[in-house]
Amino acid sequence: MIEVDLTVDFNSMEVKPIMTRKLRRRPNDPVPIPDKRRKPLNYLLTDDQILEDLRILNKQLKSPKRPVSPSSPDQMPTIPMEAPSQRYEARIEEGKLYYDKRWYHKSQAIHLESKENTKISCVISSVGTNEIWVRKTSDSTKMRIYLGQLQRGAFIIRRRSAA
Repeated sequence: MIEVDLTVDFNSMEVKPIMTRKLRRRPNDPVPIPDKRRKPLNYLLTDDQILEDLRILNKQLKSPKRPVSPSSPDQMPTIPMEAPSQRYEARIEEGKLYYDKRWYHKSQAIHLESKENTKISCVISSVGTNEIWVRKTSDSTKMRIYLGQLQRGAFIIRRRSAA
């Protein structure tokens, strides 16, 4: 016969907490705070760096006022500017480009000449508010040309027959 010892020592038993799952948070309970907190990043400048920045700012404020140029092409004016640097009249109205006393529109065949005297055959693919997109007929790549570039003469547009 086998003898079984059924005595249990309650002091040696490990007490495991009962795992409960909270599916919903009650409305008045505080939001649980995550255990892992990130250390705050301190980006501190040295006194020398701060003084150097202040010197640069003061120098900019004391310099004679220059006209502020637009920082992005979207802010460029669409009307021709009365400046000596403007060589050509160029503007965009109702999806059409008015350039050098002629109107140009989408899908029109043109020649695009640059300052380096390179002549490229293109087709106008779209006319935006401050730029036009042209597609080169040689390799079908697209180029964006801003109104300011046309006004300054960086690019010159010429009509070309659609043949």
